[in-house]
Amino acid sequence: MPSEQPRSRRSRLSPERERELLDTALRLVRERGYDRVTMDDIAEAAKASVATLYRRWDSKAKLVITAIQVTKPESAADIDTGSLRGDLLAVTERAAGPIRLREPATATMTGLARDALLDPELMRAMRDILVEPEVEVLRRVLDRHARAGRIATDATILDIVDRLIFGPLLFEQLFAGHDPGLPEHLVDDVLLPLLAKG
Repeated sequence: MPSEQPRSRRSRLSPERERELLDTALRLVRERGYDRVTMDDIAEAAKASVATLYRRWDSKAKLVITAIQVTKPESAADIDTGSLRGDLLAVTERAAGPIRLREPATATMTGLARDALLDPELMRAMRDILVEPEVEVLRRVLDRHARAGRIATDATILDIVDRLIFGPLLFEQLFAGHDPGLPEHLVDDVLLPLLAKG
């Protein structure tokens, strides 16, 4: 059936070749900037067809954000350190991963954050691929600790904890410079006091 053909072709892309394509995309974006790189550029540099890229990734935005994602040390797996503080710190440290990439990746993320303000497709890709999986992990962490009675189930900040984590981390990257103590500061001085049972 025609609908199964792309799936069959997509399966022929080996993990090694996929990583090569992602690395090429990220290198070009680092060198030129997101808005100055096209799918044609990536295909040419990687000695691939544009059709191959579009079969695997629907858009340049998804390709580039996936390339950023694979630089992260961990996938969005569940976190369970045995304590509320440990879990929140693990979530915050991991959330800082794609934001705190070393140069020149830091400049790449800063440029992507800027471009995303003008490119709704890129914004959706960043949210869907980078942010939402981490937010879902955080939701499961909070739900588990709420059911265990470790946090107040009526805490008014439960629905904005993700913003209290990602907001300062993004501000740090774009404006304030690197603060290695920020994750612990967020957890110990902001999140835990606000989540604590009264």
